[in-house]
Amino acid sequence: MNAHHQFPAISDRSIHGQAVKTVDGREVHRFLGARKDYSNWIKDRIRKYGFVEGVDFIKLEDLSSPNLANAKSRSQATVEYFLTIGMGKEIGMVDRSEKGRAIRKYFLSIEEAAVAPHRVLTMAEIALQNAQALVDFERRQSEQQVAIDAIGMRVSLVEQTASLTAKPQHTETKSEVKTRIGKQYGLPAWVIDRVLTTSPYRPPVFAMVKNGHENAQGSSFAVYQIVEVTKLFKRFVSECKLATPTTATHPDFDVRFKLVQRE
Repeated sequence: MNAHHQFPAISDRSIHGQAVKTVDGREVHRFLGARKDYSNWIKDRIRKYGFVEGVDFIKLEDLSSPNLANAKSRSQATVEYFLTIGMGKEIGMVDRSEKGRAIRKYFLSIEEAAVAPHRVLTMAEIALQNAQALVDFERRQSEQQVAIDAIGMRVSLVEQTASLTAKPQHTETKSEVKTRIGKQYGLPAWVIDRVLTTSPYRPPVFAMVKNGHENAQGSSFAVYQIVEVTKLFKRFVSECKLATPTTATHPDFDVRFKLVQRE
């Protein structure tokens, strides 16, 4: 199996004196193909999604050996992060990619195997599950490309038939939605984007507006009615359940997210 597509190994580590199944954060970073360097990537995920040391992950310092050929070389401390299966699953979810969904399914299978009574999976069964997850991953990639091509055709048709030369005053762009709703409710940009584009009661795109920038090359951007966007997020927030004073959950989301209501 190509190392780039190989699922991370699972190991048992102690958290508060209890043996917990963990995964090396570097392996999750590798599998997802994250572009940001590992140290900044893992710190960003911890900060952005509220993971707690000693609950969701543990940190270990590893002293690298000095270069014996260099008299001035000194040992350097490298911080390693070992994530619980639950944290790894959440990171896969928020990654919002085919690989993110594949690794989340992998971690779910590990959790299910851990709680199944009187049933221990053999190495062959685990390998079969991993192989099946990869098959599903490649199949969804193919289906996603077909869907992307279809969306591209629809967007092109809309641009040709309904593009305006200026943005109407009662509308706002997706960037403006993120700024306004983020300021009003404290919701992170990725939550706002997902609600606006995938919610079953999301408002339709009001119009496509031609981009007047000299480097836009005739492209257009979508705008939404402000009143409809306001109704959408007022309803969404009313369906949320506060988990802490600053975080919440929603039936359509598998992870907690920031929510600070400022009505």
